[in-house]
Amino acid sequence: LTSSLSLSKKTKHQSRQPPINTNLEINELTTKYVEEILAFSAAHNIVGRNSSADIHRLDVQDSETILEHTRDKAYILDIGSGAGLPGIIIAINQPWTKVLMSEKNKKKAYFIKKTIKKLGLENAEVIEFAITNKTKNLGPFDAITARALAGTNAIMEMSEQLLTTTGKFLLMKGKKEVILEEVDGLDKAKYSYTIHTKKLTQAQRHILEIYKK
Repeated sequence: LTSSLSLSKKTKHQSRQPPINTNLEINELTTKYVEEILAFSAAHNIVGRNSSADIHRLDVQDSETILEHTRDKAYILDIGSGAGLPGIIIAINQPWTKVLMSEKNKKKAYFIKKTIKKLGLENAEVIEFAITNKTKNLGPFDAITARALAGTNAIMEMSEQLLTTTGKFLLMKGKKEVILEEVDGLDKAKYSYTIHTKKLTQAQRHILEIYKK
């Protein structure tokens, strides 16, 4: 299984005028995305929210905290995307970045595919299978993201072979004390990490950035 979003080094690194969405376009696309989630969730409950305000506050704003760390990335893999979070948010805000989302749940993968088409996101794609340590035919990626998927070590074990040599894990995590427990088992001879604290009123959010030494 392969992805049609695979980029050559020339395409990734020599694009002199990357496309840019205006703030108005970003807001319009984000609003449409929330509407799609709400409509689909009415029958399939893919996010557990019952209002657009809750989706904006608990999912969109939360996912937007990762954008500060993804803007210079050309090719991103979002593992276990669910309803497309944060993958679709990245794709909306960064049309110059190719975003490949992995979602093994057929219902959620169908929703992502339908939403990508509805929003006209040419820089986004979804694959309907799980990433494992045997996955070899994707990427390599400049960053791997995940939100509420699994423990840090589990995510790294299933996907570290898909990163470029300078690639990073950008993992959306909750409480800092839990993160510290997880990184305690990190191979410190091979990896370094930084914990970025994000200010959200509704929940604790940290971005765990892991990179090779």
